[in-house]
Amino acid sequence: MLLGDILRRNAKLHPDKTAIIYGDMKYNYYEIEERVKKLAKGLLMKGIKRGDRVGLLEHPCPQFIELYIAIPRIGAVLVPLNCRLSSNELEYIINDAEIKMLLMGEEFIYVINEIRRNLKTVDSYYCIGKSSKDLGGYEDLIQESPCQLPDISIEDDDVAVQMYTSGTTGRQKGAMLTHKNLMSNHMGRIVDLQLDKDDIFLSCIPYYHVAAEYPLIILYVGGTLVIHREFDPANFLKDVKAEKATILLLVPSMVNFVLQYIDKNPGNYDFSTVRILLYGASPMPVAVLKKAINTFKCNFLQSYGLTEASPGVTFLRPEEHIIDGTEEDTKRLTSCGKEVFNVEARVINEKGDDVDPDEVGEIIVKGDNVMKGYWRLPEETAKTIKNGWLYTGDMGTVDNKGYIYIVDRKKDMIISGGENIYPREVEDALYAHPSVLEAAVIGVPDDDWGESVKAFVVLKDEKKITEQEIIEFCKKRLASYKKPKSIEFLDALPRNPTGKVLKKELKEKYWQGLNRGVS
Repeated sequence: MLLGDILRRNAKLHPDKTAIIYGDMKYNYYEIEERVKKLAKGLLMKGIKRGDRVGLLEHPCPQFIELYIAIPRIGAVLVPLNCRLSSNELEYIINDAEIKMLLMGEEFIYVINEIRRNLKTVDSYYCIGKSSKDLGGYEDLIQESPCQLPDISIEDDDVAVQMYTSGTTGRQKGAMLTHKNLMSNHMGRIVDLQLDKDDIFLSCIPYYHVAAEYPLIILYVGGTLVIHREFDPANFLKDVKAEKATILLLVPSMVNFVLQYIDKNPGNYDFSTVRILLYGASPMPVAVLKKAINTFKCNFLQSYGLTEASPGVTFLRPEEHIIDGTEEDTKRLTSCGKEVFNVEARVINEKGDDVDPDEVGEIIVKGDNVMKGYWRLPEETAKTIKNGWLYTGDMGTVDNKGYIYIVDRKKDMIISGGENIYPREVEDALYAHPSVLEAAVIGVPDDDWGESVKAFVVLKDEKKITEQEIIEFCKKRLASYKKPKSIEFLDALPRNPTGKVLKKELKEKYWQGLNRGVS
Protein backbone atom coordinates (compact mmCIF):
# COMPACT_ATOMS: atom_id res chain seq x y z
CA MET A 1 0.00 0.00 0.00
CA LEU A 2 1.34 3.42 -1.04
CA LEU A 3 0.43 6.91 0.15
CA GLY A 4 -1.43 7.66 -3.08
CA ASP A 5 -3.77 4.71 -2.54
CA ILE A 6 -5.46 6.12 0.55
CA LEU A 7 -8.77 7.11 -1.08
CA ARG A 8 -9.21 4.34 -3.66
CA ARG A 9 -10.65 1.63 -1.42
CA ASN A 10 -13.16 3.87 0.33
CA ALA A 11 -14.31 5.42 -2.94
CA LYS A 12 -15.34 1.88 -3.97
CA LEU A 13 -16.77 0.68 -0.64
CA HIS A 14 -18.81 3.73 0.35
CA PRO A 15 -18.61 6.41 -2.38
CA ASP A 16 -21.43 8.53 -0.93
CA LYS A 17 -20.01 8.74 2.59
CA THR A 18 -18.79 12.19 3.66
CA ALA A 19 -15.00 12.25 3.56
CA ILE A 20 -14.23 15.93 4.23
CA ILE A 21 -16.13 18.77 5.87
CA TYR A 22 -14.75 22.28 5.38
CA GLY A 23 -17.00 25.07 6.60
CA ASP A 24 -20.29 24.70 4.73
CA MET A 25 -18.77 22.39 2.10
CA LYS A 26 -18.91 18.61 2.18
CA TYR A 27 -17.16 16.17 -0.14
CA ASN A 28 -17.87 12.46 -0.37
CA TYR A 29 -15.25 9.80 -1.09
CA TYR A 30 -16.21 9.41 -4.75
CA GLU A 31 -15.91 13.17 -5.40
CA ILE A 32 -12.52 13.48 -3.70
CA GLU A 33 -11.10 10.41 -5.44
CA GLU A 34 -12.24 11.67 -8.86
CA ARG A 35 -10.64 15.05 -8.22
CA VAL A 36 -7.40 13.41 -7.08
CA LYS A 37 -7.27 11.24 -10.23
CA LYS A 38 -7.75 14.28 -12.46
CA LEU A 39 -5.25 16.30 -10.46
CA ALA A 40 -2.61 13.55 -10.71
CA LYS A 41 -3.09 13.43 -14.48
CA GLY A 42 -2.97 17.23 -14.67
CA LEU A 43 0.37 17.27 -12.84
CA LEU A 44 1.76 14.72 -15.31
CA MET A 45 0.54 16.78 -18.27
CA LYS A 46 2.38 19.81 -16.85
CA GLY A 47 5.65 17.88 -16.83
CA ILE A 48 5.84 16.64 -13.24
CA LYS A 49 7.50 13.23 -13.17
CA ARG A 50 8.72 10.69 -10.66
CA GLY A 51 11.12 12.21 -8.15
CA ASP A 52 10.24 15.84 -8.91
CA ARG A 53 9.62 18.07 -5.90
CA VAL A 54 6.31 19.96 -5.79
CA GLY A 55 5.99 22.74 -3.21
CA LEU A 56 2.76 23.69 -1.45
CA LEU A 57 2.23 26.93 0.50
CA GLU A 58 -1.26 27.04 1.95
CA HIS A 59 -3.32 26.70 5.11
CA PRO A 60 -5.31 23.50 5.75
CA CYS A 61 -8.04 23.03 3.13
CA PRO A 62 -9.47 20.21 0.99
CA GLN A 63 -7.04 21.06 -1.83
CA PHE A 64 -4.13 20.43 0.54
CA ILE A 65 -5.43 16.89 1.14
CA GLU A 66 -5.93 16.34 -2.60
CA LEU A 67 -2.34 17.34 -3.32
CA TYR A 68 -1.03 15.28 -0.40
CA ILE A 69 -2.42 12.20 -2.14
CA ALA A 70 -2.12 13.10 -5.84
CA ILE A 71 1.56 14.12 -5.83
CA PRO A 72 2.87 10.85 -4.32
CA ARG A 73 0.44 8.89 -6.53
CA ILE A 74 2.52 9.82 -9.59
CA GLY A 75 5.84 9.20 -7.84
CA ALA A 76 6.58 12.89 -7.23
CA VAL A 77 7.48 14.34 -3.84
CA LEU A 78 5.35 16.79 -1.87
CA VAL A 79 7.24 19.56 -0.06
CA PRO A 80 4.85 21.29 2.38
CA LEU A 81 5.97 24.85 3.14
CA ASN A 82 5.45 26.61 6.46
CA CYS A 83 2.97 29.46 6.02
CA ARG A 84 4.57 31.43 8.86
CA LEU A 85 8.06 31.60 7.38
CA SER A 86 9.60 34.80 6.06
CA SER A 87 10.27 35.20 2.35
CA ASN A 88 13.99 34.59 2.94
CA GLU A 89 13.30 31.34 4.78
CA LEU A 90 10.93 30.19 2.04
CA GLU A 91 13.51 31.06 -0.60
CA TYR A 92 16.08 28.89 1.14
CA ILE A 93 13.79 25.84 1.39
CA ILE A 94 12.43 26.13 -2.17
CA ASN A 95 15.95 26.31 -3.59
CA ASP A 96 17.31 23.64 -1.26
CA ALA A 97 14.53 21.20 -2.20
CA GLU A 98 14.90 22.04 -5.91
CA ILE A 99 11.15 22.49 -6.22
CA LYS A 100 9.92 22.29 -9.81
CA MET A 101 6.28 23.35 -9.39
CA LEU A 102 4.98 25.66 -6.68
CA LEU A 103 1.32 25.86 -5.62
CA MET A 104 0.09 28.51 -3.20
CA GLY A 105 -3.00 30.10 -1.70
CA GLU A 106 -3.98 33.57 -2.87
CA GLU A 107 -2.73 35.29 0.29
CA PHE A 108 0.82 34.03 -0.37
CA ILE A 109 1.17 35.38 -3.91
CA TYR A 110 2.83 38.57 -2.70
CA VAL A 111 5.33 36.63 -0.57
CA ILE A 112 6.39 34.47 -3.52
CA ASN A 113 6.54 37.49 -5.85
CA GLU A 114 9.13 39.02 -3.50
CA ILE A 115 11.51 36.11 -4.11
CA ARG A 116 10.39 34.74 -7.46
CA ARG A 117 13.43 36.04 -9.34
CA ASN A 118 15.69 34.18 -6.87
CA LEU A 119 14.00 30.79 -7.18
CA LYS A 120 16.39 28.70 -9.23
CA THR A 121 14.42 25.56 -10.10
CA VAL A 122 10.72 26.49 -10.13
CA ASP A 123 9.37 26.53 -13.69
CA SER A 124 5.60 26.74 -13.02
CA TYR A 125 3.41 28.48 -10.45
CA TYR A 126 -0.22 27.72 -9.59
CA CYS A 127 -2.71 29.46 -7.33
CA ILE A 128 -5.32 27.65 -5.23
CA GLY A 129 -7.82 30.30 -6.19
CA LYS A 130 -7.90 32.70 -9.12
CA SER A 131 -5.48 32.38 -12.02
CA SER A 132 -3.65 35.24 -13.74
CA LYS A 133 -1.13 35.78 -16.52
CA ASP A 134 1.64 34.84 -14.08
CA LEU A 135 -0.13 32.02 -12.26
CA GLY A 136 -2.01 28.97 -13.42
CA GLY A 137 -5.29 28.05 -11.71
CA TYR A 138 -5.50 24.99 -9.48
CA GLU A 139 -8.96 24.06 -10.76
CA ASP A 140 -7.64 24.22 -14.34
CA LEU A 141 -5.26 21.36 -13.50
CA ILE A 142 -8.29 19.28 -12.57
CA GLN A 143 -10.84 20.37 -15.17
CA GLU A 144 -8.54 20.01 -18.17
CA SER A 145 -7.36 16.52 -17.26
CA PRO A 146 -8.83 13.17 -18.31
CA CYS A 147 -9.29 10.62 -15.52
CA GLN A 148 -7.15 7.76 -16.86
CA LEU A 149 -3.69 7.56 -15.30
CA PRO A 150 -0.79 5.68 -16.90
CA ASP A 151 0.89 2.90 -14.93
CA ILE A 152 3.72 4.43 -12.90
CA SER A 153 6.24 2.22 -11.15
CA ILE A 154 6.51 3.38 -7.54
CA GLU A 155 8.41 1.54 -4.82
CA ASP A 156 7.61 1.73 -1.13
CA ASP A 157 11.13 3.06 -0.52
CA ASP A 158 10.53 6.03 -2.84
CA VAL A 159 10.30 9.40 -1.10
CA ALA A 160 6.69 10.61 -0.88
CA VAL A 161 7.02 13.73 1.31
CA GLN A 162 10.02 15.93 2.04
CA MET A 163 9.22 17.60 5.35
CA TYR A 164 11.49 20.36 6.59
CA THR A 165 12.35 20.36 10.27
CA SER A 166 10.90 23.18 12.33
CA GLY A 167 14.10 25.21 12.29
CA THR A 168 14.17 26.12 16.00
CA THR A 169 17.85 25.12 16.05
CA GLY A 170 19.57 26.49 12.95
CA ARG A 171 19.12 25.78 9.21
CA GLN A 172 16.12 23.66 8.31
CA LYS A 173 16.81 20.19 6.92
CA GLY A 174 14.61 18.23 4.54
CA ALA A 175 13.62 14.91 6.10
CA MET A 176 12.87 12.43 3.31
CA LEU A 177 9.83 10.35 4.29
CA THR A 178 9.08 7.35 2.09
CA HIS A 179 5.78 5.66 1.31
CA LYS A 180 6.87 2.85 3.65
CA ASN A 181 7.70 5.31 6.45
CA LEU A 182 4.33 7.03 6.27
CA MET A 183 2.16 3.96 5.73
CA SER A 184 3.92 2.19 8.61
CA ASN A 185 3.00 5.18 10.76
CA HIS A 186 -0.60 5.05 9.50
CA MET A 187 -1.00 1.35 10.29
CA GLY A 188 0.43 1.80 13.78
CA ARG A 189 -1.86 4.70 14.63
CA ILE A 190 -4.93 2.83 13.35
CA VAL A 191 -4.12 -0.04 15.72
CA ASP A 192 -3.23 2.14 18.71
CA LEU A 193 -6.19 4.51 18.34
CA GLN A 194 -8.63 1.77 17.24
CA LEU A 195 -9.86 3.97 14.40
CA ASP A 196 -12.76 2.99 12.16
CA LYS A 197 -15.09 4.44 9.54
CA ASP A 198 -17.47 5.85 12.16
CA ASP A 199 -14.86 8.21 13.58
CA ILE A 200 -15.12 11.95 12.91
CA PHE A 201 -11.75 13.65 13.23
CA LEU A 202 -11.57 17.38 13.98
CA SER A 203 -8.17 18.76 13.02
CA CYS A 204 -6.91 22.21 13.99
CA ILE A 205 -3.21 21.70 13.24
CA PRO A 206 -1.25 23.12 10.29
CA TYR A 207 -0.70 20.55 7.53
CA TYR A 208 2.86 21.54 6.71
CA HIS A 209 3.80 19.88 10.00
CA VAL A 210 4.41 16.11 10.10
CA ALA A 211 1.36 15.64 12.34
CA ALA A 212 -0.65 16.21 9.13
CA GLU A 213 -0.34 12.44 8.77
CA TYR A 214 -3.12 12.07 11.35
CA PRO A 215 -5.83 13.66 9.15
CA LEU A 216 -4.78 11.32 6.33
CA ILE A 217 -5.17 8.29 8.59
CA ILE A 218 -8.85 9.01 9.22
CA LEU A 219 -9.44 9.02 5.45
CA TYR A 220 -7.56 5.74 5.16
CA VAL A 221 -10.06 4.00 7.46
CA GLY A 222 -13.08 5.64 5.79
CA GLY A 223 -13.93 8.12 8.52
CA THR A 224 -14.76 11.82 8.19
CA LEU A 225 -12.22 14.65 8.41
CA VAL A 226 -13.35 18.09 9.64
CA ILE A 227 -10.82 20.69 8.50
CA HIS A 228 -10.28 24.02 10.22
CA ARG A 229 -8.19 26.44 8.19
CA GLU A 230 -6.83 28.05 11.36
CA PHE A 231 -7.27 27.43 15.05
CA ASP A 232 -9.94 29.45 16.81
CA PRO A 233 -11.27 28.25 20.20
CA ALA A 234 -14.84 29.41 19.52
CA ASN A 235 -15.05 27.68 16.13
CA PHE A 236 -13.39 24.60 17.55
CA LEU A 237 -15.95 24.30 20.34
CA LYS A 238 -18.82 24.96 17.93
CA ASP A 239 -17.77 22.21 15.52
CA VAL A 240 -17.06 19.64 18.22
CA LYS A 241 -20.78 19.83 18.96
CA ALA A 242 -22.14 20.49 15.46
CA GLU A 243 -20.17 17.74 13.70
CA LYS A 244 -20.31 15.28 16.61
CA ALA A 245 -16.53 14.87 16.57
CA THR A 246 -15.14 11.67 18.08
CA ILE A 247 -11.40 12.43 17.87
CA LEU A 248 -9.70 15.78 18.49
CA LEU A 249 -6.09 16.70 17.74
CA LEU A 250 -4.59 19.70 19.54
CA VAL A 251 -1.19 20.81 20.72
CA PRO A 252 -0.95 21.67 24.46
CA SER A 253 -1.02 25.43 23.87
CA MET A 254 -4.32 25.00 21.98
CA VAL A 255 -5.76 22.97 24.86
CA ASN A 256 -4.77 25.79 27.21
CA PHE A 257 -6.38 28.42 24.96
CA VAL A 258 -9.62 26.39 24.80
CA LEU A 259 -9.72 26.11 28.59
CA GLN A 260 -9.10 29.84 28.98
CA TYR A 261 -11.88 30.56 26.45
CA ILE A 262 -14.34 28.37 28.35
CA ASP A 263 -13.43 30.13 31.61
CA LYS A 264 -14.16 33.52 30.04
CA ASN A 265 -17.22 32.37 28.07
CA PRO A 266 -19.25 29.88 30.13
CA GLY A 267 -21.74 28.05 27.97
CA ASN A 268 -23.36 24.79 26.94
CA TYR A 269 -20.35 23.03 25.47
CA ASP A 270 -20.92 19.45 24.41
CA PHE A 271 -18.08 16.88 24.41
CA SER A 272 -20.34 13.84 24.74
CA THR A 273 -19.36 12.39 21.34
CA VAL A 274 -15.60 12.77 21.88
CA ARG A 275 -13.82 9.51 22.69
CA ILE A 276 -10.18 10.64 22.37
CA LEU A 277 -8.35 13.93 22.68
CA LEU A 278 -4.93 13.42 21.10
CA TYR A 279 -2.22 15.90 22.10
CA GLY A 280 1.49 16.27 21.54
CA ALA A 281 4.29 18.39 19.95
CA SER A 282 5.28 19.93 23.29
CA PRO A 283 4.91 19.09 27.00
CA MET A 284 1.53 19.49 28.68
CA PRO A 285 1.89 20.94 32.19
CA VAL A 286 0.24 18.58 34.68
CA ALA A 287 -2.01 21.34 36.07
CA VAL A 288 -3.34 22.09 32.57
CA LEU A 289 -3.72 18.39 31.78
CA LYS A 290 -5.78 17.71 34.91
CA LYS A 291 -8.06 20.66 34.17
CA ALA A 292 -8.50 19.51 30.57
CA ILE A 293 -9.41 15.95 31.58
CA ASN A 294 -12.01 17.28 34.03
CA THR A 295 -13.41 19.60 31.35
CA PHE A 296 -13.57 17.31 28.30
CA LYS A 297 -14.35 14.12 30.26
CA CYS A 298 -13.01 11.88 27.50
CA ASN A 299 -9.99 9.67 26.97
CA PHE A 300 -6.68 11.54 26.60
CA LEU A 301 -3.73 10.21 24.62
CA GLN A 302 -0.34 11.88 24.44
CA SER A 303 1.77 11.39 21.33
CA TYR A 304 5.52 11.94 21.28
CA GLY A 305 7.21 11.96 17.92
CA LEU A 306 9.40 13.90 15.54
CA THR A 307 9.56 14.66 11.85
CA GLU A 308 12.32 12.15 11.25
CA ALA A 309 10.13 9.34 12.66
CA SER A 310 7.06 10.11 10.49
CA PRO A 311 6.29 11.05 13.43
CA GLY A 312 5.20 8.36 15.91
CA VAL A 313 7.50 7.16 18.71
CA THR A 314 5.52 6.76 21.96
CA PHE A 315 2.00 7.06 23.38
CA LEU A 316 0.84 7.73 26.91
CA ARG A 317 -2.42 5.86 26.59
CA PRO A 318 -5.85 6.72 28.04
CA GLU A 319 -5.70 4.18 30.87
CA GLU A 320 -2.42 5.80 31.98
CA HIS A 321 -3.97 9.25 32.39
CA ILE A 322 -4.91 8.88 36.08
CA ILE A 323 -5.45 12.25 37.76
CA ASP A 324 -6.67 11.14 41.20
CA GLY A 325 -4.34 8.23 41.82
CA THR A 326 -1.13 7.57 43.67
CA GLU A 327 2.00 9.70 43.57
CA GLU A 328 3.33 7.29 40.95
CA ASP A 329 0.20 7.80 38.82
CA THR A 330 0.60 11.58 39.01
CA LYS A 331 4.26 11.38 38.08
CA ARG A 332 3.37 9.22 35.08
CA LEU A 333 1.32 12.09 33.66
CA THR A 334 4.66 13.79 32.95
CA SER A 335 5.91 10.83 30.90
CA CYS A 336 5.45 10.34 27.17
CA GLY A 337 4.48 6.72 27.69
CA LYS A 338 5.75 3.66 25.87
CA GLU A 339 6.46 2.71 22.27
CA VAL A 340 3.75 2.86 19.63
CA PHE A 341 2.86 -0.19 17.54
CA ASN A 342 5.75 -1.53 15.41
CA VAL A 343 8.32 0.92 16.84
CA GLU A 344 11.21 0.27 19.22
CA ALA A 345 12.47 3.05 21.50
CA ARG A 346 15.39 3.08 23.94
CA VAL A 347 17.11 5.60 26.20
CA ILE A 348 20.88 5.15 26.12
CA ASN A 349 23.90 6.64 27.86
CA GLU A 350 27.09 7.86 26.16
CA LYS A 351 28.42 4.29 26.04
CA GLY A 352 25.36 3.13 24.10
CA ASP A 353 23.94 1.10 26.99
CA ASP A 354 20.36 1.33 28.20
CA VAL A 355 20.15 3.78 31.08
CA ASP A 356 19.28 2.71 34.60
CA PRO A 357 15.98 3.98 36.04
CA ASP A 358 16.08 7.78 36.46
CA GLU A 359 19.46 8.06 34.69
CA VAL A 360 19.39 10.65 31.88
CA GLY A 361 20.24 9.55 28.34
CA GLU A 362 19.31 10.11 24.69
CA ILE A 363 16.13 8.68 23.20
CA ILE A 364 16.75 6.56 20.08
CA VAL A 365 14.17 4.99 17.78
CA LYS A 366 14.04 2.09 15.32
CA GLY A 367 11.32 0.98 12.92
CA ASP A 368 9.94 1.25 9.40
CA ASN A 369 8.82 4.77 10.31
CA VAL A 370 12.41 6.12 10.47
CA MET A 371 13.14 8.51 7.60
CA LYS A 372 15.29 7.64 4.63
CA GLY A 373 17.63 10.51 5.53
CA TYR A 374 18.14 14.23 5.15
CA TRP A 375 17.96 15.59 1.60
CA ARG A 376 21.49 15.94 0.25
CA LEU A 377 23.06 15.93 3.72
CA PRO A 378 24.81 12.56 4.00
CA GLU A 379 27.00 13.63 6.91
CA GLU A 380 24.01 14.89 8.92
CA THR A 381 22.15 11.68 8.08
CA ALA A 382 25.09 9.57 9.29
CA LYS A 383 25.16 11.50 12.58
CA THR A 384 21.44 10.99 13.09
CA ILE A 385 20.87 7.40 11.89
CA LYS A 386 23.36 4.84 13.21
CA ASN A 387 22.93 1.11 12.64
CA GLY A 388 19.27 1.68 11.84
CA TRP A 389 18.63 3.70 15.02
CA LEU A 390 17.43 7.30 14.84
CA TYR A 391 19.17 9.47 17.44
CA THR A 392 16.52 12.02 18.35
CA GLY A 393 18.56 14.56 20.32
CA ASP A 394 15.87 14.38 23.01
CA MET A 395 17.09 13.59 26.50
CA GLY A 396 15.03 11.32 28.71
CA THR A 397 14.82 8.86 31.56
CA VAL A 398 13.03 5.55 32.03
CA ASP A 399 11.29 4.44 35.21
CA ASN A 400 11.27 0.89 36.56
CA LYS A 401 8.11 0.09 34.59
CA GLY A 402 9.49 1.20 31.24
CA TYR A 403 7.78 4.59 30.91
CA ILE A 404 9.89 7.17 29.12
CA TYR A 405 10.14 10.73 30.47
CA ILE A 406 11.43 13.47 28.19
CA VAL A 407 13.74 15.67 30.21
CA ASP A 408 14.55 18.17 27.49
CA ARG A 409 16.26 18.73 24.18
CA LYS A 410 19.94 17.89 24.35
CA LYS A 411 20.76 21.40 23.11
CA ASP A 412 18.45 23.08 25.64
CA MET A 413 20.17 21.67 28.72
CA ILE A 414 21.57 24.35 31.04
CA ILE A 415 24.93 23.76 32.73
CA SER A 416 25.30 25.98 35.79
CA GLY A 417 28.26 25.52 38.08
CA GLY A 418 28.85 22.06 36.62
CA GLU A 419 25.27 20.95 37.36
CA ASN A 420 22.91 19.86 34.57
CA ILE A 421 19.56 21.66 34.68
CA TYR A 422 16.71 20.69 32.36
CA PRO A 423 14.38 23.61 31.57
CA ARG A 424 11.28 21.44 31.53
CA GLU A 425 11.39 20.66 35.25
CA VAL A 426 11.71 24.38 36.03
CA GLU A 427 8.82 25.13 33.66
CA ASP A 428 6.67 22.51 35.41
CA ALA A 429 7.32 24.29 38.73
CA LEU A 430 6.34 27.64 37.19
CA TYR A 431 3.12 26.23 35.71
CA ALA A 432 2.09 25.08 39.18
CA HIS A 433 1.69 28.72 40.23
CA PRO A 434 -1.98 29.77 39.97
CA SER A 435 -1.13 33.11 38.33
CA VAL A 436 1.04 31.66 35.55
CA LEU A 437 -0.53 31.09 32.13
CA GLU A 438 2.62 30.19 30.17
CA ALA A 439 6.31 29.80 30.95
CA ALA A 440 9.60 29.11 29.16
CA VAL A 441 13.07 28.66 30.62
CA ILE A 442 16.50 29.14 29.04
CA GLY A 443 20.12 29.38 30.11
CA VAL A 444 21.81 32.78 29.87
CA PRO A 445 25.52 33.66 30.26
CA ASP A 446 26.75 34.01 33.83
CA ASP A 447 30.30 35.14 34.69
CA ASP A 448 30.37 33.11 37.88
CA TRP A 449 28.45 29.95 37.00
CA GLY A 450 28.80 29.71 33.21
CA GLU A 451 25.03 29.82 32.80
CA SER A 452 22.13 30.83 34.98
CA VAL A 453 18.44 30.00 34.76
CA LYS A 454 16.17 32.66 33.26
CA ALA A 455 12.39 32.31 33.02
CA PHE A 456 9.91 34.06 30.74
CA VAL A 457 6.41 34.18 32.18
CA VAL A 458 2.99 35.11 30.81
CA LEU A 459 0.47 35.85 33.55
CA LYS A 460 -3.22 35.06 33.46
CA ASP A 461 -5.56 37.99 32.88
CA GLU A 462 -5.72 40.46 35.76
CA LYS A 463 -3.16 38.54 37.79
CA LYS A 464 -0.28 40.42 39.38
CA ILE A 465 2.81 38.92 40.95
CA THR A 466 6.41 40.03 41.41
CA GLU A 467 9.61 38.46 40.13
CA GLN A 468 10.74 37.64 43.67
CA GLU A 469 7.44 35.98 44.58
CA ILE A 470 7.79 33.59 41.63
CA ILE A 471 11.42 32.82 42.47
CA GLU A 472 10.45 32.04 46.07
CA PHE A 473 7.60 29.85 44.82
CA CYS A 474 10.05 27.82 42.70
CA LYS A 475 12.55 27.62 45.55
CA LYS A 476 10.05 25.54 47.53
CA ARG A 477 9.71 23.05 44.66
CA LEU A 478 13.22 22.82 43.21
CA ALA A 479 16.78 22.42 44.34
CA SER A 480 18.19 25.89 44.96
CA TYR A 481 20.55 25.78 41.97
CA LYS A 482 17.63 25.03 39.64
CA LYS A 483 15.39 27.95 40.56
CA PRO A 484 15.23 30.91 38.14
CA LYS A 485 17.72 33.66 38.88
CA SER A 486 15.66 36.17 36.91
CA ILE A 487 12.12 36.45 35.56
CA GLU A 488 10.94 38.42 32.55
CA PHE A 489 7.21 39.01 32.05
CA LEU A 490 5.87 38.82 28.48
CA ASP A 491 2.46 39.29 26.88
CA ALA A 492 2.96 36.04 24.93
CA LEU A 493 5.68 33.48 24.27
CA PRO A 494 7.08 33.30 20.75
CA ARG A 495 5.89 30.05 19.18
CA ASN A 496 6.10 28.31 15.84
CA PRO A 497 2.79 27.26 14.21
CA THR A 498 2.86 23.82 15.88
CA GLY A 499 2.92 25.38 19.34
CA LYS A 500 6.59 24.86 20.17
CA VAL A 501 8.18 27.76 22.00
CA LEU A 502 10.90 29.40 19.92
CA LYS A 503 13.64 29.40 22.51
CA LYS A 504 16.10 30.46 19.84
CA GLU A 505 14.35 33.85 19.75
CA LEU A 506 14.43 34.13 23.54
CA LYS A 507 18.15 33.29 23.66
CA GLU A 508 19.44 35.45 20.82
CA LYS A 509 19.94 38.76 22.64
CA TYR A 510 21.77 37.06 25.52
CA TRP A 511 24.17 34.91 23.48
CA GLN A 512 24.81 37.24 20.54
CA GLY A 513 28.52 37.69 19.91
CA LEU A 514 29.61 35.01 22.38
CA ASN A 515 31.53 31.85 21.50
CA ARG A 516 28.61 29.55 22.20
CA GLY A 517 26.02 29.66 19.42
CA VAL A 518 22.33 30.11 19.99
CA SER A 519 20.71 26.68 19.73
